[in-house]
Formats: sequence, structure tokens, C-alpha cells
Amino acid sequence: MDAVRPYSEEPRPVRLLVPSAAIEICLLFALLGLGVLMFELAWYSPEQAAVGTAIFLLCLDVLAWRHFQNGRHPCFLFLCVLTLLQAGRFLAYLFGNGSHPLRIAGVAPHSFDLTRSEAGTVLLSLSISALCVYSICRWNYAPIPPPSDSAVKRYLPYLYLVFYSTLPIQLYKNYSYYEFIKRHGGYLYLWIHHGDIVSSVPFVVRAVVLINAPAFLAIFVFERRNKWVTLATVCYFAATLFTLLVGFRSGVFTLVLVLWYVARVKSNKKTRLVALGALVLMLIVAASLVQTFREGGELDLSDYASLPLDFLRLQGGSIDVTSAAVKYEKLLSPYAFSYLWYDLQDSFVSRGLQDYIRGQRLPNDVTVVLNPIAFSRGRGTAGSYLAEMYLVGGLTGVFMLSLLLGWGFHLLYCGSRNAISLFVVASILPVIIIMPRGQLLDWGSELLKTGVSVAALWVGWLVYRTLI
Repeated sequence: MDAVRPYSEEPRPVRLLVPSAAIEICLLFALLGLGVLMFELAWYSPEQAAVGTAIFLLCLDVLAWRHFQNGRHPCFLFLCVLTLLQAGRFLAYLFGNGSHPLRIAGVAPHSFDLTRSEAGTVLLSLSISALCVYSICRWNYAPIPPPSDSAVKRYLPYLYLVFYSTLPIQLYKNYSYYEFIKRHGGYLYLWIHHGDIVSSVPFVVRAVVLINAPAFLAIFVFERRNKWVTLATVCYFAATLFTLLVGFRSGVFTLVLVLWYVARVKSNKKTRLVALGALVLMLIVAASLVQTFREGGELDLSDYASLPLDFLRLQGGSIDVTSAAVKYEKLLSPYAFSYLWYDLQDSFVSRGLQDYIRGQRLPNDVTVVLNPIAFSRGRGTAGSYLAEMYLVGGLTGVFMLSLLLGWGFHLLYCGSRNAISLFVVASILPVIIIMPRGQLLDWGSELLKTGVSVAALWVGWLVYRTLI
């Protein structure tokens, strides 16, 4: 009798499962490489390449919205702000508003164009940075549940006490700054004599106000009752109205974006595109009104038709700083690490244009290079994290530092799963998403400032718990 042979299953072929994220990232890098090849072969002009770069960034924005649960990721906010501030002029040019999207104008007395090689470097730096940031976040992305408030609800009575008791002091400080600036010539005085403006308010007032904004953010993150969140939000922005009237709008608008992100993280509800579009339109109109008020002009009803495209063109002026860093690399690169060092001091040291020293702040150096007379009169440029990256290590530096930046956004997203860490994320995120118009390491300075404010809040909590 034949021995019973054990059953053996036929071997199955091994199938290699490739994540869809890997395919998508490879295709995006291949598309970028194809664009570089076409540019090198002179198949299209720098202006056409600028339009292609803007479309590429818009595609990344759409992909981030689609893959990150309708924008529930800091990377989505950053890419949208990057598209606006560094490629806004390209988008306006695409729709027929403006000409020569890569021409350096702004504070320059006579506008001038980049060489073809310089223009290609600027556009490649912008595209590489955006793609590297998106790729890291896309590869590591996994949905997170809304953070629980069970461990932080006990802090709410104390936070409400701190917030509403310091709110009048916040209003007094903002109004005092507004009156001081108004008496001394307006918006330009803010940049020329920034230290004088800060010292016009007593130190005690400035110290107390340091805990008002963190208290509001903590309430917004911890509180689940919509009516109390709405009341605190309305009161806080009412107190910051004079900040807008001065003309300092970036901080307010980035805070609005961050609050939108926090609200999305706290809820599983699907984001309505109509509501998001209404928010964007409101910010555009508000920004234009603030700029008109700041410059002492008037806005006719006929101007509203071209308002979105004018807004894109004006906001996209930050590309001039990136372009200047590429064009004047030999002049500015010796100060690359000095710029980073002084970035870390921005939240603690008030510097006006009267305190100018070469090598401390990249925006000031760029303005002096382009137009020293305009700089002496208070005009200037904003910053650009891309410019600082390029000065540190050229295109290689942009690539490597953008990968690190992408990991940073992934860590911020992971920190959003916990209420306390989400509060820390919300505290530093406004400075991070404005980096296309700011400095590379401003977030480090803001993190230290947040640590000081949180320490003050914690000491107050210990006293409150003892007395109550």
C-alpha cells in the first residue's frame, strides 16, 4: 500500500505590493524632471516655465486636499500659502494680470530681469521645496482621530479667567500702539522705529499680554461647546482690530488659517468647499481693504472686479526675495548662518530699520542691495525661507532642508492627536505657514516664546488650584 503523502499546496507567485503614495511621488518627481529637461532644451521660455510652476504647485495643493482628509494637515496650509506668496504673481500672469512674472521690481528703482539660468534656478528651488515637503507628508500620512478633551477640561475655568481678565489689557496695548504709530507718520514708522513703538507701552502691560493669546488658543483647542468658543474668538479678534488698522495683517490672517485647521482636527465633519471659499474671499477683501487703508488710498467699486487677480499679483511679490538671493548669491551667502542665528532671536529682540547691521536679517540686506535709498525711508521687502535655504547650500541645501521641513510638518500632524500637543502646534503654526514670507527658523524663536508663556500659565494654574 502506498504511503499517504501529505497535502502540499502549490506555491503561489509572490506579488510585490507598491503603495499608491510611492507611485504618486515617483510620478511627480518624473514630471518635475521632465519639466527641467524641457527648460534646459529651451522648449519654452522662463515666463512659460513660471506658469508651469504655478500649475504644478496648484496640483500639489489639490492632492494635499484630497489625500489629507480635506486639508486636515499642516502641510496643506503651508503649500497653499507657498503657492500664494511665492507663485501668486505667476498665477496672476496666467490670467492676464501683469507682465514679466520673474522681473524683480518692488523696491528696486529700475526693474530688471533674471538671466535664463537664474530664472530656472528660482523656479526649480520653489518646485523642489514644495514637492519634498508634500512627499514626506504624503508617504507618512495616516488619519488620526479627534483629540480627547477628558484630560484638559479641568483647565477651562482657569483659562477663561485668565483670558477675559487680560483681554482689556490686550485691547489697551493694541490701541496704544495704534495711536503712537498714527501720531508718528503711520505704517512706515512701524518698521523704522520698531523698538520705540514697543517701549511706548509699559513693560508690565507687555508681560501680562504674553499670556492672553496662549490662553485664547488653549480655550479654542480644549473647549467643545461651540457657543463659548465663538464668544472667545469674537472677543479676541475684536481686541486685535487695531493691529489690522495699523496694517500688520499677516499675523491675524495666519491665525485665522490655524484656527480653521484646529477646528477641522477637532471634528470629523466633512469640510464644505463653499464655506472654505467664503473664508478665502473674506480674507482677500479684508487684506485689500487693510492695504488701501495703510497706504492712504481709496478703493472704488470698479476695483472689486480685478481684486482677486490684483491680490494674487501683489501677494506673490515674495518671489523677489528668492530671486535676489539667487542673483546675488556671492554677496549674501557669507551671512547665511548669521541670518539663521538672528532668526532665533526675532521673538525676543525688537529691531527697527534704524538698527540695521549687515548680516543680521536677509530682508534688510536684500532691500539695501536693491535700493538703499528706499531702505532709509522705511521701505523694504519681506523674507523668504527659500532664499535662506538656497544661501545655505544652493539647490542641494533646498532639497535636503525641505525634506527636513517635511518631517517637521509630519511631526506637527502627529502632535495634533493630543489636545495639549495640539495647543503647542497651534501656537507655533502661524509662524511656520508664513515662512514663504518669513524666515527659516522663526518657528524656533516662537517655540521658545510659547514655552515662556506656557510656564507663566502653569505657575498661575498652580496658584489658582491652591486658592480654589
